[in-house]
Amino acid sequence: MDENRLNVLFTFYFIGRKVKGHYKKENKDIIFETAILNILRHGEVTISDLAKKMYSKVSSISEKISLMEEKGLISRHEKEEDKRESYVSLTSRGKAKVEEVIKMMGKHCVEMTRNISDNEITRLLPLLQKFLD
Repeated sequence: MDENRLNVLFTFYFIGRKVKGHYKKENKDIIFETAILNILRHGEVTISDLAKKMYSKVSSISEKISLMEEKGLISRHEKEEDKRESYVSLTSRGKAKVEEVIKMMGKHCVEMTRNISDNEITRLLPLLQKFLD
């Protein structure tokens, strides 16, 4: 067993717990909603594509989408050419919310990455992406 590879996985776990703990309010994990908003700020996606990107079950995503629809943050619709799949996109209220969240998270990200230079961040991102490929 390669101790360094094992340490990489545990480091990811601890980073995830640190981030999740920072964004937990009233016993609700808001990072899940925030991640959905972040994906949708780049354009509409299908619910199944969103589930793949979030490494989550379609049923979990659909449940969260319903809650976000009730808040007026996103809308769900079908395309004329493909009625089998539901698409989701940000509403104007959702766009305002995502900008607010990005601003708030930006401050936290600066704090969390204070010991990492811009150059190191630039080198780190492609490496991290390999874990998701």
